[in-house]
Amino acid sequence: MDAHRVSTGHPIADAAADCGRQSVRMDDHREQPTCNVVTSQTLRAAGVTSVEISRAVDCCLIRVCRGVYSIAVACTVPRHARIRELITDTVWTDRFQDSSIAEQIENRAIRTQLARLEVIHYPHYRRGDVVSGVSAALLHDLPMFDLPLRPLTVMHPTASTLSPAIRRFRRAVPCADRANLSDVDVTSSIRTSLDLIEYGGPVAGYAALEATLRRGVHKRYGLKKRLGFANPHVLADIGRNLVAHDFAPAALRLARGRRRALTLLAHISPLSESYAESRSSFNLHLLGLHDFDQQWNVAHDGDFLTRLDFLHRQTRTALAVDGSGKYVEFGRSRLKRESYQHNMLLTMGYKVVHFAFRDILNPQVFGAKLFEQAPELLKFRGKPLRL
Repeated sequence: MDAHRVSTGHPIADAAADCGRQSVRMDDHREQPTCNVVTSQTLRAAGVTSVEISRAVDCCLIRVCRGVYSIAVACTVPRHARIRELITDTVWTDRFQDSSIAEQIENRAIRTQLARLEVIHYPHYRRGDVVSGVSAALLHDLPMFDLPLRPLTVMHPTASTLSPAIRRFRRAVPCADRANLSDVDVTSSIRTSLDLIEYGGPVAGYAALEATLRRGVHKRYGLKKRLGFANPHVLADIGRNLVAHDFAPAALRLARGRRRALTLLAHISPLSESYAESRSSFNLHLLGLHDFDQQWNVAHDGDFLTRLDFLHRQTRTALAVDGSGKYVEFGRSRLKRESYQHNMLLTMGYKVVHFAFRDILNPQVFGAKLFEQAPELLKFRGKPLRL
């Protein structure tokens, strides 16, 4: 062992210390839609009075934040004609054609996009502000479930603020943990995922870390997104290397929560393809079931039959994370095909436990259902994930 190296006592941290190469940037620089964002100054320059701006809110304008609006409707009201002339993003206005602004704002996807616009266009950032937490996760498009999207959260090396619009924490962010998206200084996708452990709890951080890891594997190695279909073990091995090289060093730079972050990093995988699968994986580790394989391909008579979300090979127990959305999108043909696959798995000696999305939200419900249908798994329980 190198005489100058001090062991942290944690395998993930020690592996990171052994890695000498430069970390790769994994932040997604995708172009954000404009959503017809205009400032009150732009509106007044176009000849719209302050009184008319106020009247147009919830008619054709949505207030994003103070002094910033989104034109959501190509309004036919004559006095709003000058607002209509500023529309450039018709894809955005098309989303509001068949329902009112008030109805659309009830849609979580619309609220998420509006919160993202606030992060991008907030006019009162201070020099040194770095957008963080849920606000940063919005820009990185990380999976989140039921986390509050507001107020805006930032870190600053010397200042702190608490107001209905913004929460500014006095905390320095190392340069290695920063990125710039849409001309906004923001914590990197890895650092943002780690911060979500504090902002949203371990399960929120776990899901975000898995999504970031999966993207990082594809971005660094230029892999096709279906690699996990052909050889999930290769994808998993690449992911473990990436955790040691890029994720663990970021966890070690945290001012607080390092050990909890490293504990989660020891269990994440790039094989989870959705928030629901990440949450199921998290639940399994909480239960002490650490030897489930993900994305396991099953063949019948030499032909591919199906791919299992999770498989415990010793007991031939398969877990299927279901959701009604895929059947709405792909129709009855998919439902029929999966019914055939399910029956074939049963004839091949597999036990299939199905989980609805609501089942995975509560680890106790998840565990009770799993052990009720597959009690043989009880003897394979190891040390539960402790956080």
